[in-house]
Amino acid sequence: MPTTCAISLDIWGTLLRSDPSFKPARNEMLRAALAPSVSPERFNEVMRSSDREADEISMARGTDVGFVERTTLALTALDVPAQLDASTVERLMAQQAELARAHHPIALDPRLPDLVADFGRRMPVVLTSNTGMLPGVLMRDLLASAGFHGDLGMVFSNEVEWAKPDRRIFEISLTFVQGTAAEPFASSCVVHIGDNPVADVEGARAAGLSAVLVEPDGESTVAALEALR
Repeated sequence: MPTTCAISLDIWGTLLRSDPSFKPARNEMLRAALAPSVSPERFNEVMRSSDREADEISMARGTDVGFVERTTLALTALDVPAQLDASTVERLMAQQAELARAHHPIALDPRLPDLVADFGRRMPVVLTSNTGMLPGVLMRDLLASAGFHGDLGMVFSNEVEWAKPDRRIFEISLTFVQGTAAEPFASSCVVHIGDNPVADVEGARAAGLSAVLVEPDGESTVAALEALR
């Protein structure tokens, strides 16, 4: 691998894990608002399966699958009419944001926030993430709550249209790090670190970046970053 000039990082499963209390609370809020006749157990089950389906759709077409589409998938699977007009979506997303801040995600390893900040002081660092139910504007707050501060670039699928593994989201991240670097460098010396072999590794390499696959345990990400020092 060439000398590392910049770092790109996946978020979920690489830097963060969800607070275990968040999804049950969020799902209950959605169930009460949209499908009160469905049992909590059934609603949680369908939300999980629909979320996985949405991830596969996003990866297959290379574009973002966000809150509305994911919620609609779940309601369709439950045979519940999807009544998601603009005002309802705004209200539900605001309630979701409140719950997400109250049950914010946690760094997979307590060493990661300081380690990422240290890299950010020495070279360009960008977070490259598919957002799913939680849009980028909220993720910025949640990352800060989890301890990730400093001069980090952030590229979110709901804000740029493209989603991993589409090379175009990585090209946007590449443009960011090249624009903040002191001097030009080749794309191959930008290293993307992530836990998904397709979305992260294949996608990054298709855009000309180098890639490192990690386990979703935090310790693997720490080891990958330490190896790049």
